[in-house]
Amino acid sequence: MAEEASSSSSAAAQEKADMKSAQELADLEKLSAQYEPDVDGPLVGELQSSKILEAEYADADTVYVRKTAALSPKYSNYRTIKGDGNCGWRALAFGYFELLLRTGDAKFIESEYDRIESLNKLLDSVGMSEYLYEDFVDETKRVLKAISKSPTIDNPYDDKLLVEEFNNADASNAIITHLKLLTSAFMKIYPDAYVPFLVEHPTIDEYRSAQIEPYGVQIDHLGVKALIDLLFIPAELSVEISYLDRSDSDEVNVHKFEDESAPATAKKREDQEQRTLRLLYRPGHYDLIYKNGDLAPPSLPTSPTLESVRVSMMLGQEYTTDPFRPSSLIEGIMNPSSNLCGGCYPVMRAYRSHDGTLSTFQKVREENKTEVETDPPLQTKMFRNSHYNTRHYQNDNFQPEMWGPDQIRQPKPRGSQREFWRRFKL
Repeated sequence: MAEEASSSSSAAAQEKADMKSAQELADLEKLSAQYEPDVDGPLVGELQSSKILEAEYADADTVYVRKTAALSPKYSNYRTIKGDGNCGWRALAFGYFELLLRTGDAKFIESEYDRIESLNKLLDSVGMSEYLYEDFVDETKRVLKAISKSPTIDNPYDDKLLVEEFNNADASNAIITHLKLLTSAFMKIYPDAYVPFLVEHPTIDEYRSAQIEPYGVQIDHLGVKALIDLLFIPAELSVEISYLDRSDSDEVNVHKFEDESAPATAKKREDQEQRTLRLLYRPGHYDLIYKNGDLAPPSLPTSPTLESVRVSMMLGQEYTTDPFRPSSLIEGIMNPSSNLCGGCYPVMRAYRSHDGTLSTFQKVREENKTEVETDPPLQTKMFRNSHYNTRHYQNDNFQPEMWGPDQIRQPKPRGSQREFWRRFKL
Protein backbone atom coordinates (compact mmCIF):
# COMPACT_ATOMS: atom_id res chain seq x y z
CA MET A 1 0.00 0.00 0.00
CA ALA A 2 2.83 2.33 0.88
CA GLU A 3 4.45 1.72 -2.48
CA GLU A 4 1.17 2.41 -4.30
CA ALA A 5 0.69 5.64 -2.34
CA SER A 6 4.25 6.69 -3.12
CA SER A 7 3.78 5.88 -6.81
CA SER A 8 0.49 7.80 -6.91
CA SER A 9 2.08 10.80 -5.22
CA SER A 10 5.00 10.72 -7.67
CA ALA A 11 2.65 10.54 -10.67
CA ALA A 12 0.63 13.48 -9.34
CA ALA A 13 3.81 15.52 -8.87
CA GLN A 14 4.96 14.66 -12.40
CA GLU A 15 1.56 15.58 -13.82
CA LYS A 16 1.67 18.87 -11.94
CA ALA A 17 5.17 19.57 -13.27
CA ASP A 18 4.05 18.75 -16.79
CA MET A 19 1.08 21.11 -16.43
CA LYS A 20 3.42 23.85 -15.21
CA SER A 21 5.78 23.31 -18.14
CA ALA A 22 2.86 23.31 -20.56
CA GLN A 23 1.55 26.52 -19.03
CA GLU A 24 4.97 28.17 -19.24
CA LEU A 25 5.26 27.12 -22.89
CA ALA A 26 1.79 28.46 -23.57
CA ASP A 27 2.75 31.77 -21.97
CA LEU A 28 5.90 31.95 -24.08
CA GLU A 29 3.99 31.17 -27.27
CA LYS A 30 1.41 33.80 -26.40
CA LEU A 31 4.15 36.37 -25.87
CA SER A 32 5.87 35.44 -29.13
CA ALA A 33 3.37 34.25 -31.69
CA GLN A 34 0.37 36.32 -30.59
CA TYR A 35 2.16 39.64 -30.73
CA GLU A 36 -0.23 42.48 -29.92
CA PRO A 37 0.78 45.68 -31.74
CA ASP A 38 0.47 49.04 -30.04
CA VAL A 39 -2.93 50.57 -30.75
CA ASP A 40 -2.33 53.68 -28.64
CA GLY A 41 0.94 54.95 -30.12
CA PRO A 42 1.52 57.20 -33.14
CA LEU A 43 0.41 56.10 -36.59
CA VAL A 44 4.07 56.10 -37.67
CA GLY A 45 6.75 55.98 -35.00
CA GLU A 46 10.20 57.50 -34.86
CA LEU A 47 13.29 55.49 -35.72
CA GLN A 48 14.45 53.16 -32.96
CA SER A 49 17.39 50.86 -32.48
CA SER A 50 16.71 47.26 -33.48
CA LYS A 51 18.25 46.30 -30.13
CA ILE A 52 14.84 47.14 -28.65
CA LEU A 53 13.42 44.11 -30.47
CA GLU A 54 15.92 41.89 -28.65
CA ALA A 55 14.82 43.29 -25.31
CA GLU A 56 11.16 42.86 -26.25
CA TYR A 57 11.64 39.14 -26.92
CA ALA A 58 14.23 38.46 -24.22
CA ASP A 59 11.73 36.34 -22.23
CA ALA A 60 10.21 34.61 -25.26
CA ASP A 61 10.98 31.08 -26.38
CA THR A 62 14.37 30.33 -27.90
CA VAL A 63 13.18 30.54 -31.53
CA TYR A 64 12.33 34.21 -31.20
CA VAL A 65 15.34 34.95 -29.01
CA ARG A 66 17.67 33.58 -31.68
CA LYS A 67 15.96 35.40 -34.54
CA THR A 68 15.79 38.81 -32.86
CA ALA A 69 19.42 38.47 -31.71
CA ALA A 70 20.41 37.87 -35.35
CA LEU A 71 18.55 40.96 -36.55
CA SER A 72 20.55 43.78 -34.98
CA PRO A 73 23.94 43.01 -36.62
CA LYS A 74 22.32 43.37 -40.06
CA TYR A 75 19.44 45.77 -39.39
CA SER A 76 20.32 48.89 -37.46
CA ASN A 77 16.88 50.43 -36.95
CA TYR A 78 13.17 49.82 -37.10
CA ARG A 79 10.03 51.95 -37.05
CA THR A 80 6.72 51.00 -35.44
CA ILE A 81 3.41 51.29 -37.28
CA LYS A 82 0.19 51.60 -35.29
CA GLY A 83 -1.72 48.30 -35.10
CA ASP A 84 -5.14 49.65 -36.05
CA GLY A 85 -5.91 47.17 -38.81
CA ASN A 86 -4.25 49.34 -41.46
CA CYS A 87 -0.61 48.77 -40.47
CA GLY A 88 0.33 46.88 -43.64
CA TRP A 89 -1.19 49.51 -45.92
CA ARG A 90 0.34 52.34 -43.89
CA ALA A 91 3.78 50.72 -43.78
CA LEU A 92 3.81 50.25 -47.57
CA ALA A 93 2.50 53.77 -48.19
CA PHE A 94 5.00 55.46 -45.86
CA GLY A 95 7.84 53.29 -47.19
CA TYR A 96 7.00 54.26 -50.78
CA PHE A 97 7.27 57.98 -50.00
CA GLU A 98 10.40 57.43 -47.91
CA LEU A 99 12.13 55.58 -50.76
CA LEU A 100 11.28 58.39 -53.17
CA LEU A 101 12.66 60.97 -50.75
CA ARG A 102 15.88 58.99 -50.15
CA THR A 103 16.68 59.03 -53.87
CA GLY A 104 17.19 62.81 -53.57
CA ASP A 105 16.01 63.05 -57.20
CA ALA A 106 13.38 65.73 -57.71
CA LYS A 107 12.85 64.74 -61.35
CA PHE A 108 12.19 61.14 -60.38
CA ILE A 109 9.63 62.23 -57.78
CA GLU A 110 7.98 64.48 -60.36
CA SER A 111 7.76 61.55 -62.78
CA GLU A 112 6.05 59.52 -60.05
CA TYR A 113 3.69 62.43 -59.48
CA ASP A 114 2.69 62.29 -63.15
CA ARG A 115 2.32 58.50 -63.05
CA ILE A 116 0.09 58.62 -59.97
CA GLU A 117 -2.06 61.24 -61.67
CA SER A 118 -2.31 59.06 -64.81
CA LEU A 119 -3.63 56.16 -62.71
CA ASN A 120 -6.94 58.03 -62.45
CA LYS A 121 -7.71 56.40 -65.80
CA LEU A 122 -7.45 53.03 -64.08
CA LEU A 123 -10.12 54.09 -61.59
CA ASP A 124 -12.30 55.44 -64.38
CA SER A 125 -12.01 52.19 -66.32
CA VAL A 126 -13.68 50.18 -63.52
CA GLY A 127 -16.57 52.64 -63.20
CA MET A 128 -15.46 54.78 -60.25
CA SER A 129 -16.74 58.33 -60.33
CA GLU A 130 -14.17 61.10 -60.08
CA TYR A 131 -15.95 62.87 -57.22
CA LEU A 132 -15.51 59.69 -55.12
CA TYR A 133 -11.73 59.50 -55.41
CA GLU A 134 -10.45 62.99 -56.28
CA ASP A 135 -9.93 64.10 -52.66
CA PHE A 136 -7.84 61.01 -51.88
CA VAL A 137 -5.77 61.47 -55.04
CA ASP A 138 -5.17 65.14 -54.23
CA GLU A 139 -3.77 64.22 -50.79
CA THR A 140 -1.30 61.76 -52.32
CA LYS A 141 -0.20 64.32 -54.91
CA ARG A 142 0.17 67.01 -52.25
CA VAL A 143 2.62 64.92 -50.21
CA LEU A 144 4.54 63.97 -53.36
CA LYS A 145 4.85 67.64 -54.26
CA ALA A 146 5.97 68.48 -50.71
CA ILE A 147 8.87 66.01 -50.70
CA SER A 148 10.07 67.11 -54.15
CA LYS A 149 10.75 70.70 -53.05
CA SER A 150 13.76 72.24 -51.37
CA PRO A 151 14.78 72.12 -48.57
CA THR A 152 13.19 68.67 -48.11
CA ILE A 153 14.75 67.18 -51.23
CA ASP A 154 18.11 68.66 -50.22
CA ASN A 155 18.03 66.57 -47.02
CA PRO A 156 16.79 63.19 -48.26
CA TYR A 157 17.64 61.40 -45.02
CA ASP A 158 15.59 63.79 -42.89
CA ASP A 159 12.23 62.06 -42.42
CA LYS A 160 10.66 64.78 -40.26
CA LEU A 161 8.21 66.02 -42.89
CA LEU A 162 7.02 62.52 -43.85
CA VAL A 163 6.55 61.39 -40.25
CA GLU A 164 4.55 64.54 -39.57
CA GLU A 165 2.36 64.03 -42.66
CA PHE A 166 1.65 60.37 -41.88
CA ASN A 167 0.79 61.12 -38.26
CA ASN A 168 -1.89 63.47 -39.53
CA ALA A 169 -4.79 61.00 -39.50
CA ASP A 170 -6.73 62.76 -42.26
CA ALA A 171 -3.79 62.87 -44.67
CA SER A 172 -2.50 59.38 -43.80
CA ASN A 173 -5.90 57.69 -44.10
CA ALA A 174 -6.67 59.51 -47.35
CA ILE A 175 -3.48 58.15 -48.92
CA ILE A 176 -4.29 54.63 -47.68
CA THR A 177 -7.80 54.85 -49.15
CA HIS A 178 -6.35 56.02 -52.47
CA LEU A 179 -4.00 53.01 -52.56
CA LYS A 180 -6.85 50.65 -51.64
CA LEU A 181 -8.97 51.94 -54.53
CA LEU A 182 -6.05 51.65 -56.95
CA THR A 183 -5.23 48.11 -55.81
CA SER A 184 -8.86 47.02 -56.11
CA ALA A 185 -9.12 48.45 -59.63
CA PHE A 186 -5.80 46.89 -60.63
CA MET A 187 -6.92 43.42 -59.50
CA LYS A 188 -10.21 43.81 -61.36
CA ILE A 189 -8.38 44.73 -64.59
CA TYR A 190 -5.80 41.91 -64.24
CA PRO A 191 -7.69 39.10 -62.44
CA ASP A 192 -5.75 36.22 -64.02
CA ALA A 193 -2.63 37.14 -62.03
CA TYR A 194 -4.46 36.71 -58.69
CA VAL A 195 -7.42 34.32 -59.10
CA PRO A 196 -5.24 31.18 -58.78
CA PHE A 197 -4.25 32.26 -55.26
CA LEU A 198 -7.76 32.85 -53.91
CA VAL A 199 -8.65 30.59 -50.96
CA GLU A 200 -11.69 31.82 -49.04
CA HIS A 201 -13.30 33.87 -51.81
CA PRO A 202 -14.49 32.23 -55.03
CA THR A 203 -14.19 35.33 -57.25
CA ILE A 204 -11.87 38.28 -57.46
CA ASP A 205 -14.78 40.69 -57.02
CA GLU A 206 -15.76 39.07 -53.73
CA TYR A 207 -12.15 39.17 -52.58
CA ARG A 208 -11.86 42.88 -53.46
CA SER A 209 -15.09 43.72 -51.65
CA ALA A 210 -14.16 41.78 -48.51
CA GLN A 211 -10.39 42.17 -48.24
CA ILE A 212 -9.16 45.20 -50.19
CA GLU A 213 -11.72 47.99 -50.19
CA PRO A 214 -13.02 48.06 -46.54
CA TYR A 215 -11.20 50.35 -44.13
CA GLY A 216 -9.52 48.67 -41.14
CA VAL A 217 -9.11 45.25 -42.80
CA GLN A 218 -5.50 44.10 -42.67
CA ILE A 219 -3.74 43.54 -45.97
CA ASP A 220 -2.87 39.91 -46.70
CA HIS A 221 -0.14 38.39 -48.85
CA LEU A 222 -2.19 38.59 -52.06
CA GLY A 223 -3.04 42.25 -51.44
CA VAL A 224 0.64 43.01 -50.76
CA LYS A 225 1.57 41.40 -54.06
CA ALA A 226 -1.04 43.41 -55.99
CA LEU A 227 -0.04 46.72 -54.40
CA ILE A 228 3.63 46.08 -55.15
CA ASP A 229 2.83 45.17 -58.77
CA LEU A 230 0.89 48.42 -59.10
CA LEU A 231 2.98 50.92 -57.13
CA PHE A 232 6.57 49.72 -56.66
CA ILE A 233 7.59 47.59 -59.66
CA PRO A 234 6.81 50.26 -62.32
CA ALA A 235 8.96 52.72 -60.33
CA GLU A 236 11.83 50.17 -60.20
CA LEU A 237 11.47 49.90 -56.42
CA SER A 238 11.57 46.63 -54.48
CA VAL A 239 9.95 45.37 -51.29
CA GLU A 240 11.54 42.93 -48.87
CA ILE A 241 9.57 41.27 -46.05
CA SER A 242 11.32 39.68 -43.06
CA TYR A 243 9.06 37.14 -41.35
CA LEU A 244 9.57 36.91 -37.58
CA ASP A 245 7.70 33.65 -36.93
CA ARG A 246 8.19 30.17 -35.45
CA SER A 247 9.69 28.62 -38.58
CA ASP A 248 12.71 26.40 -38.03
CA SER A 249 15.69 28.68 -38.64
CA ASP A 250 18.15 30.84 -36.74
CA GLU A 251 17.29 34.02 -38.66
CA VAL A 252 14.18 35.68 -40.01
CA ASN A 253 12.98 34.35 -43.34
CA VAL A 254 13.21 37.01 -46.04
CA HIS A 255 11.08 37.22 -49.17
CA LYS A 256 11.80 39.87 -51.79
CA PHE A 257 9.37 41.27 -54.35
CA GLU A 258 11.19 42.74 -57.32
CA ASP A 259 11.05 43.01 -61.10
CA GLU A 260 12.44 39.73 -62.37
CA SER A 261 12.05 40.60 -66.07
CA ALA A 262 15.20 42.76 -66.23
CA PRO A 263 18.58 40.97 -66.42
CA ALA A 264 20.42 40.93 -63.09
CA THR A 265 23.85 42.57 -62.88
CA ALA A 266 26.12 43.42 -59.99
CA LYS A 267 25.53 47.15 -60.52
CA LYS A 268 21.78 46.67 -60.71
CA ARG A 269 21.75 44.66 -57.47
CA GLU A 270 23.81 47.35 -55.73
CA ASP A 271 21.47 50.11 -56.87
CA GLN A 272 18.40 48.07 -55.99
CA GLU A 273 19.58 47.67 -52.41
CA GLN A 274 19.23 51.42 -51.98
CA ARG A 275 15.74 51.32 -53.54
CA THR A 276 14.29 48.55 -51.36
CA LEU A 277 11.56 48.95 -48.77
CA ARG A 278 11.97 46.50 -45.88
CA LEU A 279 9.01 45.32 -43.80
CA LEU A 280 9.14 43.32 -40.57
CA TYR A 281 6.17 40.95 -40.30
CA ARG A 282 5.01 39.52 -37.02
CA PRO A 283 1.80 37.46 -37.09
CA GLY A 284 -0.93 39.96 -37.90
CA HIS A 285 1.26 43.06 -37.92
CA TYR A 286 3.74 44.99 -40.09
CA ASP A 287 6.50 47.38 -39.02
CA LEU A 288 9.36 48.92 -41.00
CA ILE A 289 12.95 47.77 -40.58
CA TYR A 290 16.15 49.29 -41.98
CA LYS A 291 19.30 47.50 -43.05
CA ASN A 292 22.75 48.84 -42.20
CA GLY A 293 23.46 51.68 -44.63
CA ASP A 294 19.82 52.37 -45.58
CA LEU A 295 19.61 55.54 -43.50
CA ALA A 296 22.91 57.25 -44.28
CA PRO A 297 24.72 58.39 -47.43
CA PRO A 298 28.09 56.83 -48.31
CA SER A 299 30.76 57.80 -45.79
CA LEU A 300 33.08 60.65 -46.68
CA PRO A 301 36.84 60.08 -47.00
CA THR A 302 38.84 60.81 -43.90
CA SER A 303 42.00 61.83 -45.75
CA PRO A 304 42.81 63.11 -49.24
CA THR A 305 44.16 60.84 -51.93
CA LEU A 306 46.00 61.42 -55.17
CA GLU A 307 42.67 61.16 -56.99
CA SER A 308 41.14 63.96 -54.92
CA VAL A 309 44.19 66.12 -55.59
CA ARG A 310 43.84 65.51 -59.32
CA VAL A 311 40.15 66.49 -59.27
CA SER A 312 40.93 69.66 -57.37
CA MET A 313 43.55 70.58 -59.95
CA MET A 314 41.08 70.06 -62.75
CA LEU A 315 38.81 72.58 -61.08
CA GLY A 316 41.53 75.20 -61.45
CA GLN A 317 42.46 75.38 -57.78
CA GLU A 318 45.88 76.21 -56.45
CA TYR A 319 47.47 74.61 -53.40
CA THR A 320 49.31 76.70 -50.84
CA THR A 321 50.12 73.82 -48.43
CA ASP A 322 51.21 70.22 -48.67
CA PRO A 323 48.38 68.40 -50.52
CA PHE A 324 49.19 65.05 -48.96
CA ARG A 325 49.02 66.03 -45.30
CA PRO A 326 46.66 63.41 -43.70
CA SER A 327 43.91 64.59 -41.40
CA SER A 328 40.22 64.08 -40.62
CA LEU A 329 37.24 65.54 -42.44
CA ILE A 330 34.73 64.58 -39.81
CA GLU A 331 35.84 67.23 -37.30
CA GLY A 332 35.13 70.00 -39.78
CA ILE A 333 31.67 68.65 -40.50
CA MET A 334 30.76 68.34 -36.83
CA ASN A 335 32.00 71.88 -36.18
CA PRO A 336 30.72 74.00 -39.09
CA SER A 337 32.15 77.20 -37.62
CA SER A 338 35.65 75.89 -38.19
CA ASN A 339 37.44 75.84 -41.53
CA LEU A 340 36.14 72.65 -43.16
CA CYS A 341 39.09 72.29 -45.49
CA GLY A 342 41.72 73.45 -43.03
CA GLY A 343 41.83 70.17 -41.17
CA CYS A 344 41.70 67.78 -44.08
CA TYR A 345 42.50 69.27 -47.47
CA PRO A 346 45.07 71.99 -48.13
CA VAL A 347 44.01 75.60 -48.20
CA MET A 348 42.93 76.32 -51.77
CA ARG A 349 42.13 79.42 -53.78
CA ALA A 350 40.10 79.11 -56.95
CA TYR A 351 40.86 81.91 -59.41
CA ARG A 352 38.91 81.21 -62.57
CA SER A 353 36.81 78.32 -63.86
CA HIS A 354 37.68 76.47 -67.05
CA ASP A 355 34.81 78.13 -68.91
CA GLY A 356 36.39 81.52 -68.27
CA THR A 357 33.76 82.72 -65.78
CA LEU A 358 34.67 84.26 -62.46
CA SER A 359 35.22 81.85 -59.60
CA THR A 360 33.19 82.03 -56.41
CA PHE A 361 36.09 83.78 -54.70
CA GLN A 362 36.23 86.46 -57.41
CA LYS A 363 32.45 86.94 -57.35
CA VAL A 364 32.52 87.55 -53.63
CA ARG A 365 35.41 89.98 -54.04
CA GLU A 366 33.57 91.85 -56.82
CA GLU A 367 30.36 92.03 -54.78
CA ASN A 368 32.01 93.19 -51.57
CA LYS A 369 34.71 95.35 -53.20
CA THR A 370 37.06 94.37 -50.39
CA GLU A 371 40.83 94.41 -50.41
CA VAL A 372 42.41 90.97 -50.49
CA GLU A 373 45.94 89.92 -49.95
CA THR A 374 48.28 89.27 -52.84
CA ASP A 375 48.23 85.85 -54.46
CA PRO A 376 50.26 83.35 -52.47
CA PRO A 377 53.12 81.60 -54.23
CA LEU A 378 52.66 78.07 -55.46
CA GLN A 379 54.14 75.44 -53.20
CA THR A 380 53.69 72.37 -55.39
CA LYS A 381 56.01 71.92 -58.36
CA MET A 382 53.71 69.29 -59.86
CA PHE A 383 50.83 71.75 -60.18
CA ARG A 384 53.05 74.66 -61.27
CA ASN A 385 54.16 72.67 -64.32
CA SER A 386 50.70 71.25 -65.04
CA HIS A 387 48.44 72.52 -67.84
CA TYR A 388 45.64 72.61 -65.24
CA ASN A 389 47.38 75.67 -63.82
CA THR A 390 45.78 78.78 -65.32
CA ARG A 391 49.26 80.37 -65.39
CA HIS A 392 50.55 77.62 -67.66
CA TYR A 393 50.75 78.61 -71.34
CA GLN A 394 48.94 75.39 -72.43
CA ASN A 395 45.88 76.13 -70.29
CA ASP A 396 42.79 77.18 -72.30
CA ASN A 397 42.25 80.06 -69.89
CA PHE A 398 45.90 81.07 -69.68
CA GLN A 399 46.46 84.06 -67.41
CA PRO A 400 50.08 85.21 -67.24
CA GLU A 401 51.50 86.15 -63.89
CA MET A 402 51.80 89.87 -63.23
CA TRP A 403 55.27 90.93 -62.17
CA GLY A 404 56.20 94.17 -60.49
CA PRO A 405 59.57 95.93 -60.62
CA ASP A 406 60.33 94.87 -57.08
CA GLN A 407 60.00 91.19 -58.12
CA ILE A 408 62.61 91.39 -60.93
CA ARG A 409 65.83 89.72 -59.89
CA GLN A 410 69.01 91.26 -61.29
CA PRO A 411 71.90 88.90 -62.10
CA LYS A 412 74.56 88.74 -59.47
CA PRO A 413 77.65 90.75 -60.41
CA ARG A 414 80.75 88.89 -61.42
CA GLY A 415 84.08 90.44 -60.74
CA SER A 416 84.14 94.04 -59.55
CA GLN A 417 80.99 96.13 -59.29
CA ARG A 418 82.44 98.78 -61.66
CA GLU A 419 83.06 96.13 -64.34
CA PHE A 420 79.54 94.72 -63.91
CA TRP A 421 77.80 98.08 -64.46
CA ARG A 422 80.02 98.83 -67.42
CA ARG A 423 78.91 95.59 -69.11
CA PHE A 424 75.28 96.19 -68.05
CA LYS A 425 75.14 99.61 -69.76
CA LEU A 426 76.64 98.20 -72.94
